[in-house]
Amino acid sequence: MTEGPDESTPDLSQDVDAVPALSRAERIFVRLTFWQTVLSVAGVFIAIVALYAALTESAAVRQQTSATVWPFVQLLIEDYDTEANAGFTMSLSNAGVGPARMRAFRLIIDGEPIRDWEHAVTLLDGNINAHVARNFVSDRVIRPDESVDLFSTRDPDLARRFQAAVANPT
Repeated sequence: MTEGPDESTPDLSQDVDAVPALSRAERIFVRLTFWQTVLSVAGVFIAIVALYAALTESAAVRQQTSATVWPFVQLLIEDYDTEANAGFTMSLSNAGVGPARMRAFRLIIDGEPIRDWEHAVTLLDGNINAHVARNFVSDRVIRPDESVDLFSTRDPDLARRFQAAVANPT
């Protein structure tokens, strides 16, 4: 006895033929949906790259903006020494574009911190009353392009002692 197909199991070959073919409009719609998905994914990727670029650029602009207002305080020493005359001037200059708030300035001569200019002159065996001009910068704001002379002397002996102290720091 040959057995035929079991009547309890459905014939799948008939189901494949039962699926109706997509109409032309439906096929176009499926293709459009595919391309819309591709373009949407590309758009999201481009948006993420643009967001990263914008955040990176804004961080760089922030750093550049803060750097453009930095003060830049320089110590300037002007001295001269001819046989008969000598002079010495120590000053601070703000070469930056922003104001410089000076909280303190510390001078050390021969390893000893100096309390004031009289102490510096005394330590260098000079006379504080001998053509000395002095200034302080503690708790002061120095404007951009402003220069403040801290100490100046035209006394030849004292000027040479300051020149020697600057030339040989310890």
